[in-house]
Amino acid sequence: MPHGADPRPFDNTWTRWFFTVCILFMVYLGYLLVEPFLVQIFLAVVLVVAFAPLYAYFEKLFKGKRALASAMACIVIFIILAVPFFLLAGIITSQALDLYNTVSHMLINDQLQQTVRDGLGRLTPYLVELEERLGLEQTDVLEYVGELVREVSNLLYANLTGLLRRVTSLLIGTALVLFVTFFLLMDGEAMGEKLIALSPLPKGMNQKIKSDILSSLRATLKGTVVLAMIQGLAGGMGFYIFGVPNALFWGTVMVFASVVPLIGTALVWAPAGTYLILTGHVAGSIGMMIWCLLAGLTCDNILRPRLIAGQANLHPLLTFFSVLGGISLFGVVGLILGPLVLALLLSLLKVYQRFFVEEKPIEIKRKDKLG
Repeated sequence: MPHGADPRPFDNTWTRWFFTVCILFMVYLGYLLVEPFLVQIFLAVVLVVAFAPLYAYFEKLFKGKRALASAMACIVIFIILAVPFFLLAGIITSQALDLYNTVSHMLINDQLQQTVRDGLGRLTPYLVELEERLGLEQTDVLEYVGELVREVSNLLYANLTGLLRRVTSLLIGTALVLFVTFFLLMDGEAMGEKLIALSPLPKGMNQKIKSDILSSLRATLKGTVVLAMIQGLAGGMGFYIFGVPNALFWGTVMVFASVVPLIGTALVWAPAGTYLILTGHVAGSIGMMIWCLLAGLTCDNILRPRLIAGQANLHPLLTFFSVLGGISLFGVVGLILGPLVLALLLSLLKVYQRFFVEEKPIEIKRKDKLG
């Protein structure tokens, strides 16, 4: 051993503190470097988890050529996700603006009230009696509903318009997500193992944490995001078939409404059915509501159990608040990131409960026996 070498450099308390401070400082600087791109990195991780089977298929097809397999997987991801988004965003924005202008015009000229009066017809006496008993004014209710529709359409229009105005940054962000996805598909598993190797926890516990996190990610993607997209698509199709204006816009709204516990997409299709009745399309209203009701029941009772079979799933109330918080924090991508962040937190809490809380009584019993 060379003269002056210390075989145990971290036995000294000050040495350990100095090294810890250095590590924390460098971790903080590293965080500052990647902080502007955390959302893109997180989305790339989600894509890697979701499309890992596709990458495995291409890797087998190209006989182990990982770079080629990853490139093909990224091309497919771009075609499946990015292209439809850019195509539909402009149409949805146009429909949101059209709806906002229509409702505003109807409120200013009292056309909304006139439409309701014409549509109610012979039911008006019964509704007047109901208004007297409940102490409600039809005019106030109509104004409130109209303002609510305007606010929803204006909110979605403002968000989508902001995205379209930032076309350059949006394209750069999309390219960055695909760039990170390309490398994570090839080397993500090895990178994950290196990170796990830094954990001081037992190897079995680390693998369990990894398994729980991946299970929560897949369950959240399938049970929340995929089902929300399916319900929005089915609802938009129903609206289009039965003649509801701006069907694509309302289908987009139903994607977000589907995460509301108990009520779900009924927040959208029930008022739409009422609109059809008031405009004299009673048969279309009944058909549309039956369509949307069956679509919701199919998703919740048939598709959801099959998609998340054997995997952890968030409680509907937690899903609802995680989506609201995610959207307020991350924007539109919060529909995905919100539930995922909460799922990761619950996974870590579950591990804490299993290995730190539930093991304490066992340790106490062992001490009693030894005593």
